[in-house]
Amino acid sequence: MKSVTMGKLLFFVLKHKLIVSIIIGVAIGITCGMSFKLSGKSWSEREIMYIKFPGELFLRLVNCLILPLVTSSIISATCNLTRSGRIGLMALYYYLTTTTIGITLCVVLVQTIRPGEVTRVENVTMPVFTRTSMTIDTILDLIRNVIPENIIDACMYQYQTVLEQPPNASAVPIEEWIITSKYVNGTNVLGLVFHSLLLGVAIGQLEMEEGKPLSNFCTSFADTMLIIMKWITKAAPVAVPFLIAGRILEIEDFGNTLSHLGFYVLTVFIGLITQGFIILPLLHWIITRKSSYKIISKLGPSFAAAIGTSSSTATVPHTIRSLESLGINSEVTKFLVPIGAALNLDGIALYESVGAIFIIQLRGLQFPLFKIIIISITCTLSCVGSAGIPSGGYMMLIMVLNSLDVPVEDVTLIIAIDWLVDRFRTAINIIGDALGASIITQFYEIALEKEKTRRLESIEKAICKTRT
Repeated sequence: MKSVTMGKLLFFVLKHKLIVSIIIGVAIGITCGMSFKLSGKSWSEREIMYIKFPGELFLRLVNCLILPLVTSSIISATCNLTRSGRIGLMALYYYLTTTTIGITLCVVLVQTIRPGEVTRVENVTMPVFTRTSMTIDTILDLIRNVIPENIIDACMYQYQTVLEQPPNASAVPIEEWIITSKYVNGTNVLGLVFHSLLLGVAIGQLEMEEGKPLSNFCTSFADTMLIIMKWITKAAPVAVPFLIAGRILEIEDFGNTLSHLGFYVLTVFIGLITQGFIILPLLHWIITRKSSYKIISKLGPSFAAAIGTSSSTATVPHTIRSLESLGINSEVTKFLVPIGAALNLDGIALYESVGAIFIIQLRGLQFPLFKIIIISITCTLSCVGSAGIPSGGYMMLIMVLNSLDVPVEDVTLIIAIDWLVDRFRTAINIIGDALGASIITQFYEIALEKEKTRRLESIEKAICKTRT
C-alpha cells in the first residue's frame, strides 16, 4: 500500500516537476529571507544586491524576450486567422466586459472595506507637492502611445505629457500651464501590439504566394521564442529564492509595513479571488454552459511560472500548451494569450486601482464616488501595456497619483509588498486569458461553421446554374 502511494506521489512530482520545484524555491526564498532578516545583522545595499544578482539575471532574460515573443506571436496568429478581425473584436468585447466588472468590484471593495482609513495616522502632514500632468493628459498619452511616431523608439520609450510650472503657479490655473512632453524609459507595449496587429492583418490580406513566406517566418520565429521562454522558465526554481530573499531584506521594518498594508492586501486578495474564481467562471458558464474549473485545474504550470517569475509573458508558452491540451482552438490561443499577457486588464483593474484609492484614503482625502470611479478607470487605462513585466504597474500608479495632485510618497509602502501581490495578480490574469480563449473559441467555431455552410450553398448554386 505504501509503495503504491509513494509511486503515485513520485508520478505526480515528475509530471508537475516545474510546479513542485518553484513552490520549493518560493519556500526556500521566504525561509532564507526571514532568517537573514531576524539574524540581527544590518544588511547593506551592496550585500542585498549580491543576494539578488542571480535572480536579477533571470528577470533580465525574461524582460528581453517580451518584445520578440509578444510581437512575433501576435503577428503570426493574426495573419493565420481567417477571421482575425472578428476574433479581435470578440477579444475587445471580452476584455472590456471583464475590466468593467473588475473596476466595479474595486469600487465596491474600497468603499466597503476602506483599507486606507483603517490604518490612517491622524494629523498627518501633507507634503508640498507639484503636479506635472492632469488626468486627461494621462488618458491622451495612452491614445498617443497606441500609435507611436517611431516603431524603434516604441521598443524603448513611452510618450508622456509634462506640464511646466510657471513662476506664479499659484495664480495660474493648471489648465494654462505650458504643455511639454518627454519620452520615459519603458517598452511601449501598447504601440507594439497595435503595430503587430496591423502587420498581421496586412500579411493576411496578401495573396497566398506572396504572403506565405512572411507568414511562415513569423510563425517559426514565434515558435522559437516560445521554446526559449520554456527554457528560461525552467531556471525559475533556482532564481526565485534569490529574488524573494533579496526583496524581504529590502523591507526596512517588516512588521510596520504589514500593519499598514494588512487591510490593503486583504482588499486586493478578496478582489482577485472573487474576480478569478467566482465572477470570471460564472461569466464563462453563462456564455458557454461549460465548467471553467476544468480549465483552471489544467493551468498549474502557468500558475507556477506566474508565482516564480511574476511575469505574464513568461507564462505564455505554458498557457498555450495547457489550453491546446484541452482542445481549445490553437489559432485563438496563439492570438489571445500573447495579447492578454501584454495588456493584462483584470488584475490591473483591481490591484492598481485599489492601491491608488488606498493611498488617497490613507492621506485623509475625501473624494466623491464619481471621482473614485474615474480614478479607477484612469488607473486601469494608464496601466494597459505596462504589464507583462515583473512589477510593471506601480510606475504608472505614481503617474496617475501625480496627475491627481496626490502625494506619491506612500507608493513606497505598496512597492514594499508588490513582489508578493504581483505574483497572484499575474495568476488571475492567466485565468482571465484562458477563459477568454475558451469563450471566443466557441464563437469562432460557430462562425467557421456558418462560413463553411455559406460556401457549400454558393457552390451548390453555382453548380445548379451551370446545369441549367
